[in-house]
Amino acid sequence: LCSATLCTDSGFDFFIRQMGLKEQEYNENIEKLKYSSPYYYSDQSKLFIINTSADLSFKDHIEKVANDIIDISKSTNKRMLILCTSFKQIYEFESFISQNMNIDNRFLYQKKGVSKDALIARYLKSSNSVLFGTNTFWEGIDFPNEKLEILILFKLPFGNPKDPYINANIEYYKSKNLDPFSNYQLEETVLKLKQGFGRLIRSYNDMGVCIITDPRL
Repeated sequence: LCSATLCTDSGFDFFIRQMGLKEQEYNENIEKLKYSSPYYYSDQSKLFIINTSADLSFKDHIEKVANDIIDISKSTNKRMLILCTSFKQIYEFESFISQNMNIDNRFLYQKKGVSKDALIARYLKSSNSVLFGTNTFWEGIDFPNEKLEILILFKLPFGNPKDPYINANIEYYKSKNLDPFSNYQLEETVLKLKQGFGRLIRSYNDMGVCIITDPRL
């Protein structure tokens, strides 16, 4: 198994536990190697984290971030990717931006039933596109160099505890007398956050800015 997102601060422990490989590890049948990233993130990227006491579930927070996105897009005219954690957030962004902007084709929104490939094609047609995506856009897309220069992570990607798969994992950890938040939910969020940030720097010559608008970090 090889991936950029197998490790957290606990090393391979979380991945091995989730894959059911603890016995093989105990019997020393697993070889683990961790390689550092080939990219120079401190030179190639800038990271900003919003400083706010706002309640993230309130409409005011989305409107504040939406205004920031509009301002950044107008002032830089560069491609932007905004990663959300639900379709509801995307619809709220669309509602606010459409009411406060003249019709502007630069804003694109992932919606249920809309082809991901068609959305990406529209995004790449313009040099100042702003794409709002969730789920599938956190991983598996490649926008090197000028194809993506500004990345915004709206919220930390915690899974919905009402999701049957996530809920089953939470119950499993409880049954093992392990805290499901620190041993499962937080670890899962760290890996997905790494995946999301990984959309920004895709080559040795790549540069970009990442803005996280969730002060809980």
